This record gives sequence, C-alpha cells and structure tokens, in this order.
Amino acid sequence: MVDRNEPSEGLPRDSDELMAQGGAEMSDVLTVAASLNAKTLRELLRNRNFVPLWIGQLVSYIGDQFMLIAVLATINRLTASANFYIVLLAISLAAPQILFGLIGGVLVDKLDRKWTMIVTDVVRALAMFSMLLVAGDAMRIWIFYPAIFAIGTSQMLFYPARASAMPALVSKRNLAGANALLEAGFVIALIFGSGAAGLLVERLGEDFAFTFNGLAFLFSALMILIIRVPPRQVQRAKMRGGNSYAQVWRELREGLAYIWQTRSMRYIMGLSVIVAAGLGAVIALVLDYLTLELKVGAEGFGVVIGILGVGIVIGGILIQRLSKFLPTNRLVALAIFLQGVAISAFMLHPPFGLVLFLTALIGFSLIVARAVLSTLTQAIPPEEYRGRVQSAYNLIFSAPLTLAIGVASLLVTLFNREIVLAGFGLGLMLTAYLSMRLLRGVDEAIYGS
Repeated sequence: MVDRNEPSEGLPRDSDELMAQGGAEMSDVLTVAASLNAKTLRELLRNRNFVPLWIGQLVSYIGDQFMLIAVLATINRLTASANFYIVLLAISLAAPQILFGLIGGVLVDKLDRKWTMIVTDVVRALAMFSMLLVAGDAMRIWIFYPAIFAIGTSQMLFYPARASAMPALVSKRNLAGANALLEAGFVIALIFGSGAAGLLVERLGEDFAFTFNGLAFLFSALMILIIRVPPRQVQRAKMRGGNSYAQVWRELREGLAYIWQTRSMRYIMGLSVIVAAGLGAVIALVLDYLTLELKVGAEGFGVVIGILGVGIVIGGILIQRLSKFLPTNRLVALAIFLQGVAISAFMLHPPFGLVLFLTALIGFSLIVARAVLSTLTQAIPPEEYRGRVQSAYNLIFSAPLTLAIGVASLLVTLFNREIVLAGFGLGLMLTAYLSMRLLRGVDEAIYGS
C-alpha cells in the first residue's frame, strides 16, 4: 500500500500498469488537482523546510525582472544596433539549456541537492555583481554575455535540484500545492516585479538593478541554508563510480532510457512539448495581433500581462474545485482545449476588451497544464532518476516554446493570420483529446494502491 501521507517512490512498472487501468473507479482516488485546497496550503505554510525556500524563490523571481529590464535598458542606451546585441542576449540565455540541460540532471542525481542549490545561487549572485563592471561603458558591454551564460548554466543545476528535492520536503499529497505556490511566486514577480523594476531602474539606474538581483540570489541561498533537505533514500552503487565522462554519459543514457521506456513519462513529455509549443505560438500570435491589428502600445501590453496574471490566479483558485468533478486527465484536457478556443477566437478580430478576457483564459489554461504536468514529472519517477527527468522536462518545455515563437512569427509573414490561428487552435484541441486519453489512470499511478 502506498503511504499517502509521506513521500514515496513511484515504480515505473506500477505506474504504467495503473495508467493502463483508465477505467478504474475514481471515487476513492486522490487527484493531483484535488490536493490544491485550503488544508494543503495551511500545511505547506507550516512546513519549516518549504516556507524559507518559497520566500527565497519569490525574492529571486523579482530580482530576475530587475536584471532583464536593466540589461535591455543598458543595451538600448549604449549601442546603436540594439537588435544585434539583443540577439546575442537570447543566445546567451538559450545556449546553457541546449549544451548542459540534460547533463545537469545527471550531476544533480549525483550531488547533494541542498548544496547544489546554495552554490549555484552564489555563482549567480557573483555573475550579477560582475555586470556592475560595465559601468555605462559601451566597450564593456561584452561582460553581460559571459555573466548571463554563467547564470543560465547555474540554472541548469539549480532548478533540477530544487525539483528533485521537493518530494523530500513535502508529502506527495502536498506536492501539487507546493508547485502551485512556487508558480504563484513567479506570477507575482511577473505582475508586480516588472512594473516596479521599470520604475526603479529609470529612477535609480541599472547598477541598482544588478545589485538588487545579486542580493536576491544571496538571500535565496541563505533561505536554502536554513532548511533541511533529507538525504536520498536510494544510495546507488554507481554514485561511487566516479565522475568520468563515460560515467556521466552512461547515466544520461539511463535517464533518457527510463523516460522512453516508461509509458507514463513518455506521454507526459510528449504532451509537454505540444503544450510548450502552443504557448509559444500564443505569445507570438497575440503580440502580432495587438501590435498590427489593435495598435496597442506599451501601456496596453502592461494591461495584457497583468490580465494574464489574473487568469493564472483564477486558475489556481478554480483548479481544486474543478478537480471534484474532473480527474487529472480531463482537467488537463479542458485547460488545453480552452487555450485552443482562446487562440482560435482571435480569428474573429476581437476588440481590446474581449482580448483581455481571452488572455485571462490563456492564463488559466497555462497554470493548470503547467502545474499539473510539472507535478507529474516529480511524483512518478523514482528518486534516483528525478534530476535527469527534471532536466529533460525543462529542456523539452523551453526549447519548443522558443522555437514556436519563431515559427509562428514566420508563418504570419508567409500566410494569412487567420489560417495560422486556425492551425494552432486545432492543434491544441487535438492535443486536448490526446491528453484525455494518454493520461488516463495517472491519479491511480500516483495515489493508488
């Protein structure tokens, strides 16, 4: 019997067998979304290991908004060809994910998770402080790129380590709630941090932003230092096998083999690719519509981003209520279907007021699909594979999102906007149908006996 009050290890074969039993009765089975309730939140806010981590991440998320705005402001102020330097900025952000995304998971599965998070936070803080050396000199703008590359590389270790540690910090029943609170912190930073960052950078300068974000990373490291991350229950013999290239490569292949051979994980990763690509398309197409059709300026963009956050908050509130009527597979399907409906509705040339409603709908679907899929990648794998699974998930989610933004922008220039909108809308609706079928039995796989 699975202990539903303490973290437990999901076995790949059991997970697949339970997912195959999609017709099983749901009356006695806890769903992922059903764990998002007031009792769960109270338990999490009394968890002395989770609360410091959450507060540290909230401050770090806000600091990230300061950094991005400050770097862009500096580039625009010091250079005549800002677009070229912004492209280099995007490459510096994306390169660590492509080069080290999967290897980071192998290392996380071998290293102490708590100290991995602390050290990478300190490295990110030092990289942020190095940006102060630019000091308004256009000839030193190159400093931004190795600093951002170092930050991105550190994130390839930090986030898989955090995700791998989460099931050890909170019970499996509270895992979805913990992820929802972390996502809520990101949303708070997105809604309020961006506006505050723009105002403060304008008044106090870019160096203030770099200093703030560096201190935010150090604060996050301090919060992690005071928590207790239980050691891994599984001490693998191969952890003592050294850190040679051959060893790392073998463990990377083992992690990828686990994902491919475990049907539940294969389905979740495949759906994540489509959800990420759909989100990227939504971002590109909505911005295209706002810019070219409605002629919306910076103030309008700010309103749209704020409404997106409102939709995410509403989704976080309603997800638990909806779970009383829908198992996880149908809830994810509903979220993706609504996103397809929202993007298809732009074919009707909606006015700005309706655009805000559709944006809130997109925010709702985003938090449901993202939070649930992320929770599944943490709850199903056994502990020895969690770091590698999380690295693969992060890569699988970020790469299609970035690619879809470029593809959607290109397609709009080649074809009629309505055709592109219809194509992506139908694609998301088909994904909703697939998710309903492929995720059948996933609640039993996590919480069942």
